[in-house]
Amino acid sequence: MRASGPELGWRLLRGRKLTQWVARLAALGVAVGTAAMLVVLAGFNGLETMVRSAYDGIHAPYTLSPAQGQHALIDLDSLRAMPEVAGLSEVVSQKALVRSDKREVLVELWGVDSAFAALSPWCANLLRGDGDSLVELDGLYAGSGVADQLLLDFSQGPDLVELLWPQAGLEDFQRQIAPVRGTFALHPQVDFAFALMPLEDLMALNPLADSAERSQVLVWPTEDAEGRDLRAAIEANAPGWIAERPEEREQAMFQVLRSEGLVTTAILGFIVLIASLGLYAAASLIIIEKQGQRAMLAALGMPAEQIRSAFTWSGIWLSILGAFSGFALGAAVVGAQAKWGLLQLGDGYLVNAYPVRWDLAQSLAVLVLVGLIGSCLAWLAGRQAGSDTRLLRSA
Repeated sequence: MRASGPELGWRLLRGRKLTQWVARLAALGVAVGTAAMLVVLAGFNGLETMVRSAYDGIHAPYTLSPAQGQHALIDLDSLRAMPEVAGLSEVVSQKALVRSDKREVLVELWGVDSAFAALSPWCANLLRGDGDSLVELDGLYAGSGVADQLLLDFSQGPDLVELLWPQAGLEDFQRQIAPVRGTFALHPQVDFAFALMPLEDLMALNPLADSAERSQVLVWPTEDAEGRDLRAAIEANAPGWIAERPEEREQAMFQVLRSEGLVTTAILGFIVLIASLGLYAAASLIIIEKQGQRAMLAALGMPAEQIRSAFTWSGIWLSILGAFSGFALGAAVVGAQAKWGLLQLGDGYLVNAYPVRWDLAQSLAVLVLVGLIGSCLAWLAGRQAGSDTRLLRSA
């Protein structure tokens, strides 16, 4: 017998008997489970990409913060000398209670330098109280959510508010009347918690930071360095400071996304395993049905191990067919969603259609996983294929 195990295994799947149809339905179950896993993973990838892009606008590519305390000295010249750094911005942060005639709100007041307006998207939507747009800070600007909470009204020009924060000795409060000249809008997380003003204006109001101290330094890399992790190099040029990327700044959010993705993947993987048990049952039925053929092959001199290999390969072929069919189906569904937006989210969302992103390496890993599960079960089923020539009369 010159036929190989894979070739004989493929022949065993041919025919119109009930067992062959059961085998094909089992492969269909594996295909549906594989496609579902790929579609869900693409959905989580798209959601993570959307969230990441949203937070990339909030945070600079790298944010330097003091390892201890809220403010510290830093050598900015050393950072500017790095060839991977395209620009940086100094920030002094001060928690402040902002009071209007009607309400009061606790905000994060940032004093920023002129480079902040050029590098950060925060200043892209600056609006004066009269509705005119501008590109540079010329006073105190509140997030749109903060302005709404304070019920600010710019109909008579800049609206006056009172800024309060404790002095260094915590025995008294710094009080300062400041005009709010306008608003800015970026993201609800920023709009409802932040206010901006020029760095020199904030330092004139005696914040808790000393004149030479900074609360944060925002770093933008060059285009050539965008794909590299520069945290170690940046920290080496800023001793006592910690460099963080947006995903570290929003670690809890990304951990929740990844945890949900892993749990969902585990559930879908269990479903694929159950579907693969159908392949085991189908392979076992083929072995029972083909007992006469097994006896004939043994009588013709085929070794018992080769007979088992043939029936094992029949199960492996079913697993491969199911996995690749599911791969193609999942890719088609993800491609259709990406192109035509079949699943719409409706009004009130950042995007109209549910975001998806196909990750080829991840999809190939799923394909290999499904194939391995099916191959292991096929091997277990193939161990049942004996070579007793006494069954020759049933051939």
